[in-house]
Amino acid sequence: MADSSSTESAASRYAKLSVLLLFAIPSACCSIYNIYSAIRYSLLRRYFYYQLLILINFIVLCSIILNITISMSFYARGYIQPQTIQFCRYWKYVDYITTGCTIWCNAIFTIERHLLVFYPQYLRSQRQKLVLHYLPIIFVHFYIIIFYLYTICIRSCDVPFDFTEHLCGEDCIEVIHELALFNWFFNVLFPVFIVIIGSCVLLIRVLWARRIMQRNLRNWSKNWKMIVQLLGIATIYSLVWLPLATTSLVAIFKNDDNLRTITDTYLYYLTYLSDMCIPIVVLIFSPEINRRLVRRVRPTMVTSMASKDTVD
Repeated sequence: MADSSSTESAASRYAKLSVLLLFAIPSACCSIYNIYSAIRYSLLRRYFYYQLLILINFIVLCSIILNITISMSFYARGYIQPQTIQFCRYWKYVDYITTGCTIWCNAIFTIERHLLVFYPQYLRSQRQKLVLHYLPIIFVHFYIIIFYLYTICIRSCDVPFDFTEHLCGEDCIEVIHELALFNWFFNVLFPVFIVIIGSCVLLIRVLWARRIMQRNLRNWSKNWKMIVQLLGIATIYSLVWLPLATTSLVAIFKNDDNLRTITDTYLYYLTYLSDMCIPIVVLIFSPEINRRLVRRVRPTMVTSMASKDTVD
């Protein structure tokens, strides 16, 4: 989706730039630490339910480095640099695949939480994990990469790029009505609603079965940790994507240009912030990761305080 930023004031662009920086720095730090923890500690890699979270962290980190930094440059200048068709296609392609992969991974993450909490027997053997975990992830990434490679980089339209608009304005994937509807409904809204509705259903089922699950306190504690991680992500998605989905659907079916401008200029921008919140949520609600961080910070603080007392 193109962001109609050519009509924005410099103050609006600088405000967006400031907010992106405010979110990007802690998000990148959390992503790097989460990925480092998974690489450094083999025990975390053995936790099956952490693998997809680490992958999402990696995608978000790639988005910050390869995509959001370009958005920052655009908001700072008010135009694209370098002003070439190839760069515009690259930017739009990276934006779409990182957004698509993040959304679909979160959808798979939601479905897996249902299986891990209520049907763990379906994810015990290596064959079951291959069919229900690894193959869906591989298929989704392959599909997203190929779909946007064709619709953005290969397929051509008689639509000129606008170097004064975010993502260089509209392209085939926004101009061709049927293609735009398919992309918006299937590639974006469908997995988003899986995350939101699936999380609500999971929470209701867990609360309903709470008495039974509490008989085994160990399983209840582990399951609740997984549920809290999912609910944190689902809350962010609900706050950002529900208004975006509602206004975009009204704009599409009523052909309302004012709503389309609001959606493109402001609401779509918020999706960057929601994605960058995911690594922070993972770090906060993952005891196996944040405990190690606390252990690293506490000795440093104690040493610093002891050194200060010695000097005094």
